[in-house]
Amino acid sequence: MLITETQTASISYIDEYRLLIKLKENIEIDVEEATENYEAVLKLTKGQKYAVLIDARVPVQVSPEARKYGSNQERQKDLIAQAIIVNTLANRLIGNFIINFNKPFAPTKLFSDEETAMEWLKEQIVKETSSKFSEDRNAE
Repeated sequence: MLITETQTASISYIDEYRLLIKLKENIEIDVEEATENYEAVLKLTKGQKYAVLIDARVPVQVSPEARKYGSNQERQKDLIAQAIIVNTLANRLIGNFIINFNKPFAPTKLFSDEETAMEWLKEQIVKETSSKFSEDRNAE
């Protein structure tokens, strides 16, 4: 399995559509680190649509600028959905703030366990791929 390491995360494919972003412990993410992670994802996905599972079950701080950067529509154009796994109140608050204040372009949801998050991502991928299939068929 190909794993890309950045200053703040390990990024790898789970399967054809799903990426895992595993955040490193006790990190601070600002725009520089968010940009590095985004560029690593672009290299892995090569312009293909993808869903992402973000494992944020470690202490992490995300600057307001990085939250805004990550929620930008242009940076999420190929993103089907993102599931964020959290296990602390602090990370849940950060996640809820991102969802409710920064309003990511792609569907984004918090989870406390990986299995439920993976199932939700699978549902989002099915919606996206069946919708794309219908659009392609209607264009013929």
